[in-house]
Amino acid sequence: MASSSNPDLWSGLSGFGSSENATPDMRAALLKVNAEMFAAAPARDRDSIETFETLMLGSLPRADSTTLLALARILAPCADVPASILDYLAQHSPEARAIVLQHAAHLPAAANRRQLATASGRLRLAARPDLDDATIRRLLLLGEEAVAEALAANPAVVPGTASFKLLVQRARCRPPLARILLERDDLSIADEAPLYLAADATRRAAIRERVAAMLARRRISLSCAMTEEDVAELLAISRRGDAERLEALLSMLLGFPASTEWRVLELGRHRLLALALKALGLDWRNATSVFLSLHPALSYPLSVIRDLVREVRDVPGPVALALVEAILGVKALSQEHGE
Repeated sequence: MASSSNPDLWSGLSGFGSSENATPDMRAALLKVNAEMFAAAPARDRDSIETFETLMLGSLPRADSTTLLALARILAPCADVPASILDYLAQHSPEARAIVLQHAAHLPAAANRRQLATASGRLRLAARPDLDDATIRRLLLLGEEAVAEALAANPAVVPGTASFKLLVQRARCRPPLARILLERDDLSIADEAPLYLAADATRRAAIRERVAAMLARRRISLSCAMTEEDVAELLAISRRGDAERLEALLSMLLGFPASTEWRVLELGRHRLLALALKALGLDWRNATSVFLSLHPALSYPLSVIRDLVREVRDVPGPVALALVEAILGVKALSQEHGE
């Protein structure tokens, strides 16, 4: 809202719009002309906006349906239009409400509440560019996948906010949501690393580079070592195909809570096992034995096991551990020594 050079710009509405001598066509013309002048004004100060609001609200009840639809089209895109005017127009008819919801620079509170009440309304609301954080939080409360995906693609949901962090947290186990987030160009490494499993090969390489740079810059020491007995137990469990026991052993060796949910055999999460084995310092030959024996899905077709072995062989151990922690949302062995 900028300063207006003519605070009495809308005073022409006074008297004329309510005059008994004015025909309906004259009232409609005056309303539309003043609406167009308000929307086109290069600057509007508080006084001119309040004057426009008072005069419009006094005239709108006498306007016909066609005029109200025309006013909705003219005024909805204007950021300075008072919410009370938009709310009046939105309540007039489904057609006027649709215009306001689609084109309004800001939604009146009543329209916002109506949108939150229905699945289709929440989906439309999630795509709006003018969302405030309170509305974003209310949209996320219901856990709707389509709404979360719309919010993930919406620049109005800003990285670093609590709402965005919640989206990243949910995306750890929802690959479609993770892939939408990965299409953004404003992610920090803290946002990207938890989404590593959903990234393509090029993006995974870029994430590993960013993680390595972060570890070097912050002088974080990430290390882990297994004894010969640990290795033997890991191989024996794999030969039995006991994924549940293997995951419990991984948590114990890495110092993670016993409740940590690995789900390494779920489709799309096999790479997490490779990262965990590398984080533990297992060599690629023993890691290959684990892949071959734990479950056939880890070794067939041949390209699958090659990809997993490449992860073990090529990803540095500290980077692998940092990625495992980010993907699982746990912290145990990381030790930050300061800048």
